[in-house]
Amino acid sequence: MKWNPYLTFDGQCEAAFKFYEKCLGGKIVAMIRWGDTPAAEVVPADHRSKIIHAHLVANGQVLMGSDPPAGPTLRGDQGLLYLAPSG
Repeated sequence: MKWNPYLTFDGQCEAAFKFYEKCLGGKIVAMIRWGDTPAAEVVPADHRSKIIHAHLVANGQVLMGSDPPAGPTLRGDQGLLYLAPSG
């Protein structure tokens, strides 16, 4: 089983993942905006350009993240971990 950290941002997901891609020598394999999904109609218009899912691969490791639509992100009070079963 692999453990993949899932980071949440307050509107800076795209910039952060571009920075991680450059610094870690990885590749962004997905960068999906809220406005490009069926959820576009239910999120605020100013949030549609934000990221619903980002996926970066670097040195065999995976990092994922998003800009959740609900209010500002509180630092240090939450964490997400994606567990990917092997085989």
